Amino acid sequence: MGKKQFSLAVIVGARPNFIKVAPLFRTVADYPQFKLSLIHTGQHYDRNMSDVFLKQLKLPEILTHLQVQEDRFSDRVGKMRLLLLQTLKKHNFDSCIVVGDVDSTLAGALAAKEANIPLIHIEAGLRSFDRRMPEETNRVVIDHLSDILFTTEDSANTNLSHEGIHEKKVFFVGNLMIETLQHLLPSIAKLNIHTQHDLQKASYVVATIHRDENCINRESMKKVLHLLKEVSKRLTVIIPLHPRTKKNIEQFRLEKELLSLKIIEPQGYFEFLALVKNSCGVITDSGGIQEETSFLGIPCITLRENTERPVTITLGTNKLSSLKLENHTTIIEHFIHNKKKARRTIPLWDNKVSKRIFEVLNHEIR
Repeated sequence: MGKKQFSLAVIVGARPNFIKVAPLFRTVADYPQFKLSLIHTGQHYDRNMSDVFLKQLKLPEILTHLQVQEDRFSDRVGKMRLLLLQTLKKHNFDSCIVVGDVDSTLAGALAAKEANIPLIHIEAGLRSFDRRMPEETNRVVIDHLSDILFTTEDSANTNLSHEGIHEKKVFFVGNLMIETLQHLLPSIAKLNIHTQHDLQKASYVVATIHRDENCINRESMKKVLHLLKEVSKRLTVIIPLHPRTKKNIEQFRLEKELLSLKIIEPQGYFEFLALVKNSCGVITDSGGIQEETSFLGIPCITLRENTERPVTITLGTNKLSSLKLENHTTIIEHFIHNKKKARRTIPLWDNKVSKRIFEVLNHEIR
């Protein structure tokens, strides 16, 4: 490599990014030829992304916090790209790692290309084939800019091949988020968050709603809340309410639709997973939660027309659902029926993902 250490910038911005990169910082101790530095764009920052949270994940001190929180997409990505470019050049990084599909990931990819350093994309190749989702555009652009692409499931390999990305650049290594979950599961299992909210184990449903398609207009938001209300007639529904979702509900004057639901503040990673682990099912529109529930064997209903993570349906516990009110019966049946099913193993969703990544990097960037 020509250097004592190969220096890699690890760019994060949203909470799922931190969860996904945590195993890299644990495993790098076994690969002293690499040096990782954590750069936070500031895209997401709340009380649950505190020093305590970072300590729980055993992440190092952040090298640079850019504190970019512009409201408009173009302003946000543009400012992040510029500041990231300056940071990459200032510290003379040899390569850049980005994860997932958020705006920080896109900005990091653009900055790496402008800095003329190799770009490594973790969680590449996922596709919902729904261009209404801003994340879908991010995924495609980032993958086509990347020099090394690490995938989590076989569908991603197929997608990249169909898009003409050479197979020599693509490496199927598994799911880093699941490696983090496995590592922290003993600590998560000790928490009894459900009892703090007067809930009985396996008798309640956790709901998380935040995507634009479900929250951006009054009609779709109302349909979501009505569906949850119907489910709550059979099972208690608890919602760690996303700030943006709460704001939209208030703006649409739909507060009364929450009366039959149990509303709590957004939870930390440990607390949320403990709540999920002891539930009988999850209703969500999130991507990562589809994966976490599949690994935990918790039935999941995704309130979307599509998913970029099809393995959670074919091998996991996930099922797609529209917002039709009559679907509440199918949702409840899914929770009750799947609760008794044995969890199936998803290939390479284990505790060796980060090791596989470093083995590839050791070979590819020497």
